[in-house]
Amino acid sequence: METIHTIETPDLTAKLNKQEVDILHFIDSWLPTFSYWDVREFGWKLRMEADDVTAAVDMLILHGLLDVQTDSDDVGRIVSVPASAATWIRENSETIYSIKLMNDTDVYDVTEIAES
Repeated sequence: METIHTIETPDLTAKLNKQEVDILHFIDSWLPTFSYWDVREFGWKLRMEADDVTAAVDMLILHGLLDVQTDSDDVGRIVSVPASAATWIRENSETIYSIKLMNDTDVYDVTEIAES
């Protein structure tokens, strides 16, 4: 079962899974230098499967955190971060980072990880 993390603000309540949090963390590390990305780049940089990246990007688009700029066979799918979403990401960057760190079990020793 997938864990969903909720970031609740007056402007937006986002229910995010691990892949969506990873993408937002990656985007946050590059804003405002870059605000356009090829969706395939998320997969390459974050080591995600194409289906997982597509599903995560689709949900981020539904939340209003990404916009589709182009979607073609030639150049692939390009997404951008709208200004209001960039502000939301910046305001919640500490929460996004904390969730990412909590989800990234590779940074922990075996004795620090709870098993169920």
